[in-house]
Amino acid sequence: MNNIVNYLLSIACFTCIYLFHKFLFNGIETTYIIAAFGASAVLVFSNNTIKHAPIKIFLSSILAAFIGVLLNEFDFDLIIKIILAISTCVLVMNLMDISYPPAGAITLIPLLSNSEIQALGYWYILYPITTGLLIIYSFSRLKDKLNTINYGK
Repeated sequence: MNNIVNYLLSIACFTCIYLFHKFLFNGIETTYIIAAFGASAVLVFSNNTIKHAPIKIFLSSILAAFIGVLLNEFDFDLIIKIILAISTCVLVMNLMDISYPPAGAITLIPLLSNSEIQALGYWYILYPITTGLLIIYSFSRLKDKLNTINYGK
């Protein structure tokens, strides 16, 4: 039963992310955003025992988004930007002890996505990253509540 609940919650979560960003933010391309949050969903909705503190998730993701947007402003070859983005993201997360693997994808979106998302600039940190994380967090709390009801955990 737990697997079915997680499956349905992940569908509902990503449907909310898609609809929220599509309708409330002028329908900017959401495919890249959903893909970036895919790794977060695996951590949140799988049955693994790995738990990440919400503050670490938010900080690492916001810092990763900032790094990606910042590096996108430089006139380097794309491959150099990608290498620097991932490496800088790892360094910052290690220094701050806030390691969260999905942030690696979040830092790449401003570099690899279409011009619409790149044009967001630093707004990318607020929308879609912070809003997407809040939606995933909300659904993770719902998952925890349902697990408590179903299994008395």
